[in-house]
Amino acid sequence: MGKKSGFSYYISLLLWLTFFFVIPTLIIVVFSFLKKAPYGGVIFWDFDLGAYASLFDKIFLKIVFRTIEISIWVTVITLILALPAAYFISRSKLKNLWLLLVIIPFWTNFLVRIYSFIAILGNNGIVNKTLQFLFHLDGPVQLLYNQNAVIIVTVYIYLPYAILPLYSSIEKFDFSLLD
Repeated sequence: MGKKSGFSYYISLLLWLTFFFVIPTLIIVVFSFLKKAPYGGVIFWDFDLGAYASLFDKIFLKIVFRTIEISIWVTVITLILALPAAYFISRSKLKNLWLLLVIIPFWTNFLVRIYSFIAILGNNGIVNKTLQFLFHLDGPVQLLYNQNAVIIVTVYIYLPYAILPLYSSIEKFDFSLLD
């Protein structure tokens, strides 16, 4: 790459980043300081800090802390499940089969995978029918629309994203060092 072409490359890169990153970010920052109109939109040139004052609202902080709690639970559970699974796959003789089984959920639409949990965890779902049969329960157990369901579904969605990179890293280990 010549000196002139390298310079034009960096100029085009700078223009690209400015147009698609800096300008949209500045628009968002400017709009965040504008007063909101009664029926949506913003009132231009009417400065307001209301959006930033609401960040310290009690309800908003409660939602933020609950989100952080759920994300910590999802991360811990995903790692607890993904590390042994990736290690098992890397040491298995049937690596291709296990990797295929990890990748198969990607062949299905994201929303279909999430909505399938309604059939699994719903009041007439497979898990509830099994629990009612095994423990002779009078009615269904509420397994949907709560924090535990959010954690279960989120772990299910992100588990392949954790297993595959961990498998890739574990596969590069020199296991002869264990001997």
